Amino acid sequence: LVGGSLAAALVWSGGASAQTLIVDPQHIAHCLCLEQSVAQRAADMNARRQVYEQRTAELAQLDQRIARDRGMVNESDPVQVGRFRDMVEQRDRLAESIDGLVIGDLQASIGRYNEQVAAHRQSCGGAYYEQNTLERVRMTLACPRM
Repeated sequence: LVGGSLAAALVWSGGASAQTLIVDPQHIAHCLCLEQSVAQRAADMNARRQVYEQRTAELAQLDQRIARDRGMVNESDPVQVGRFRDMVEQRDRLAESIDGLVIGDLQASIGRYNEQVAAHRQSCGGAYYEQNTLERVRMTLACPRM
């Protein structure tokens, strides 16, 4: 318990010495807009990650169905062969979609998020805002679309 308290005190004191107070309203507005942009980029990234996870789950289900149905298809029945072939083609289209658009969109979104986090850290990281100025800035804050 004492060791944990000491470690927490060291972390807190180390962080406090690195923090700076921002009093300039324009700098505070800039930081708040960066925070909003980081949140928007995170939401976009998470939505794209969810699409990726849904599509890969669909692909896994199709792979399981194909593996299960492969041995049960009567090769002399053109209807069964056609259904199985359609399922394989659906699986291939889905895999191509994941490999192309879905992964590319997710990677681009992660890159935009990381860039925005880096911009926020560079301009505003380790800082806190003068409270009265912060409240005034929040009342009139209008952020450009980033």
